[in-house]
Amino acid sequence: MRRILVLLSGGMDSAVLLWLAKREFEEVYAISFDYGQRHSVELKYAKILAQLAGVKEHILVEVPSYRYIKGSALIDTRVEVPTGEYPTHAPPITTVPMRNLVFLAIASSFADALEIDHVGIGVHALDTPYPDCRPEFITAAEAAINAASVQTATKKTRVHVFAPFLGMTKRQIALLGKELGVPFEKTYSCYRGTEPPCGECPTCIQREEALRDL
Repeated sequence: MRRILVLLSGGMDSAVLLWLAKREFEEVYAISFDYGQRHSVELKYAKILAQLAGVKEHILVEVPSYRYIKGSALIDTRVEVPTGEYPTHAPPITTVPMRNLVFLAIASSFADALEIDHVGIGVHALDTPYPDCRPEFITAAEAAINAASVQTATKKTRVHVFAPFLGMTKRQIALLGKELGVPFEKTYSCYRGTEPPCGECPTCIQREEALRDL
């Protein structure tokens, strides 16, 4: 049986990934993280999406250690979330150090315990200013997961990091989501954590451009 544990933030990318997993896998689990993010409202949307998708189990994990790290606009309330586009050649101020590495490690521990051999993450081509969203990171993370995996050690089965959007733009992901019937109105992407979303931060702008004229 093909089984997957999907990292689900509540945003449009992870929602499309969840619906894609429903099509590609026989059994789908989801995992979300409360790491002190200023836009923790996203977890409300993640719960709604998991229910709509009918996942086998939705796991919510607290990562309190990030509350002690300073300098990221997503977890340090003294740092303002910027407006406008992402920078193209440097990690943005919204970078949370090693976030995807930590999330994949935690998700993989659950996957190992549940004997799930795929872990899904929705990183994509426009995420590349973030160091832990690049193809080389995904390749390295998968190698590390398999080096530590009980499944790999005992059953000789490989754990795969399912990252199908690596070569795709946000627009292409949105088009796939439309094809899959993703309820985009139930997703949330604003880094300021406001309801309604601010419409000015980089992730709001990316979302608006991707969904425009769908």
